Amino acid sequence: MRITGGSARGRVIDGPSGLEARPTASKIRQAFFNILRNIVPQARFLDLFAGTGLMGIEALSRGAVSLIAVEESRKLAKGIESDLRRLGFEGEVICADVRKVFPLLAAGEFEIIYADPPYKSRLTLAVLQSVQKHNLLAPDGVLAVEHSRADVLPEEHEELISFDRREYGQTAVTFYRRRPAD
Repeated sequence: MRITGGSARGRVIDGPSGLEARPTASKIRQAFFNILRNIVPQARFLDLFAGTGLMGIEALSRGAVSLIAVEESRKLAKGIESDLRRLGFEGEVICADVRKVFPLLAAGEFEIIYADPPYKSRLTLAVLQSVQKHNLLAPDGVLAVEHSRADVLPEEHEELISFDRREYGQTAVTFYRRRPAD
């Protein structure tokens, strides 16, 4: 798996063999970072269900100023830490269930939150609820949720509204931001 842009473009991320993680495809990563190209530089990035850590590491490569990667698998979390060190990036890796981490994060801290819950896990709604409940997005922040194309995510969830949905084969990414103040 190669980083597709930024200072570490072309560098390789070590990923696990087998089906332990489902890394985000390079065309989806490129499209995601193109869509958010204006906010990635200087962004504080939260990578939920980080897996290989590729999304967060790519964000750092493209100019994000900080990364918190949350991954429940100890093996995958150690791999993210190893790749961060090897590539010369700093980031915090939290090895825990994402649902237990939400209350520990600072309100309004993240310009970009990327969530890639296991498909068919029913954790997508929990992510929307927790990001809203704990007010994790910065005022102009974006929450992006990667999910199966067959899944229909809500257009609105409390103060979060969907502003874009992109489909790539069997995968979709739905983008949310806070509802504008009246």
